[in-house]
Amino acid sequence: MYRLSEIDLTQIGAELEQLEDDELVVEVNAEPIDYTVAAVDSGFTLVKYLGLMVGLINIAMVLPPESSRSRFIARIINDERSLGVVAKLEELNATHELLDDRDVVLVDGPLLTEGEGDGRLRALVNKALGTGRYVLSFTKEVRLNRVINRLLKADKPINEASLFFALLERFRLRHGSRSVLITTPVNLQGEVVGFYMQAHGGSPPVYVEATSNVIKNLGVLDTVALMMSRENYPIPLYIADKISKVSDELRRWFIMALLRVGSMSDVDPLLYRYIRDVLGYARGRNLY
Repeated sequence: MYRLSEIDLTQIGAELEQLEDDELVVEVNAEPIDYTVAAVDSGFTLVKYLGLMVGLINIAMVLPPESSRSRFIARIINDERSLGVVAKLEELNATHELLDDRDVVLVDGPLLTEGEGDGRLRALVNKALGTGRYVLSFTKEVRLNRVINRLLKADKPINEASLFFALLERFRLRHGSRSVLITTPVNLQGEVVGFYMQAHGGSPPVYVEATSNVIKNLGVLDTVALMMSRENYPIPLYIADKISKVSDELRRWFIMALLRVGSMSDVDPLLYRYIRDVLGYARGRNLY
């Protein structure tokens, strides 16, 4: 059983008393549907070579129950801080492709990105809405408030994750509910909505950003809930996280490939095709 700290309890106590459960909590009672599901996550590392900064990104895709696969990508980047953004954009690309044959795609971390990712996100959302498929992203640790200011006016700064945990637990106690619970969805940007989801009582809810069609078909959430751990996080994403790690072995192979390319006068190191061939051979994977 997860318990709030004394600081959290002090912060949210007064606010919680003023909140109405029925206005802020949605109980999901839809029947689960037999959807095909995929999960996407990325891992990355930085390699510096001859004044260049090269990001090595591993996009992991889990397709329950039959398979998983990785896609290794090398990108020249301008600064270290941009590597995470580039990896997120590659996740969006992979998610877009998976919508061709998967009903529901789960992504780690927020869907909304800054600047460069807006166009790719719009294309992804439009494809999901146009094909009747669904994209949901899950964030375990929310460091910034995402939805509370759109739902209610707080008199003071407050940790929304702690507040909603207490609210959902109170709802379960009052109504004897064992169903999936979510906070009232709010529109974040375009056709992307945000809410907190708790599949299992006693654990903090996970923050979700999703295509808006999820709200019109809550059976999607019951389907995903069947795959969630006691910590309210989808197990396929746990697996994708493990697969996406860029190991020291892979990083060493990459550096060796860079050195070999740099010593060959007839190969342009900026093309990196040779590097990707070496990586594919080293890991026993087909990268094309």
